[in-house]
Amino acid sequence: MIAAGGLSAGLWMEPTKRLREVEGALMELWRSRGFSEVVPPLLVPEAAARRASPEALNSRILPVRSEGAGPLALRADFTSGVAWMVSRRVERLDGPLRLCYSGVVVRRPRGDGSAGLEILQSGCERVSGSPGPEGDEEILALAAESLLSFDLKGAVLELGHWGLVGPLLESVAWPAEGKEALGRALNAKSLSALGGLEDRYGATAESRALRRLLHVGDRPGEVESLRPDLQALGAWEIWLELRNQGARLEALFPGLTLRLDPADVRHWDYYTGLTFKAFRPGHPSAVLSGGRYDGLYPALGRSFGAIGFAVDLSGIGPAGQARGGAVR
Repeated sequence: MIAAGGLSAGLWMEPTKRLREVEGALMELWRSRGFSEVVPPLLVPEAAARRASPEALNSRILPVRSEGAGPLALRADFTSGVAWMVSRRVERLDGPLRLCYSGVVVRRPRGDGSAGLEILQSGCERVSGSPGPEGDEEILALAAESLLSFDLKGAVLELGHWGLVGPLLESVAWPAEGKEALGRALNAKSLSALGGLEDRYGATAESRALRRLLHVGDRPGEVESLRPDLQALGAWEIWLELRNQGARLEALFPGLTLRLDPADVRHWDYYTGLTFKAFRPGHPSAVLSGGRYDGLYPALGRSFGAIGFAVDLSGIGPAGQARGGAVR
């Protein structure tokens, strides 16, 4: 979708046809599960967009000059746009609000040039009357069903949880730049980088626990060996629940390739609980990504909880084939 210099070259006829078939199949699935389609605004108040976006995305928000409407920004993320819509329209929820959407988000390119300005996404949000894990299983199952609705050879769904790593990152007694570098090292799964940071800033109980979590990786049996450490950190019950969620998901979807990631560190200023993402061979980033973000609506004046996910259509369209042959 992105040409040289970050400008969109658009999609020509056959790629557009494939993408719309993928998009249509996803939206049909989500509507059949009780989700109502909405069209979030392309232009949102810049302040609201920044309040409702993770810090890593704030630097990629594109402000727009406006006359009389106050500072505006192009939507860089659908979740923040949906939250802004809901917070303006809904004061109280007596039951969950299930919403889905599809369209373009616009972002500044990353420094490494790995993502350009226009990204085509479809996604779902489940908003509850109060924060908490209610609805996690529903959305996680829908994410797995969405992934399996296309024959993406080698696709893997990874599960993580803020409660395993987030508190350790927050409490490690390092300066801000050290914590940022620690997050990058964990995201890159680099034990050597973590070791270098310990040499520079000093090893702590938190950094040693993170090292052990990173070392065991996605091997559940190895994580079990860390039970005393995780219990001391108050994270053992979280690990058990994550493991149980994975087992339930594998029972529901026998064809699903699942991996538990005890060291997932994506956007810890945004997610507050369960996280998940899916990868496929040959695509540079996650084709599906989501999680629980109970801090989002309070930032907009509503005491709601929320969980959701978005699908990168470019990660499915070119090679995705819907089961039953709807997408070619």
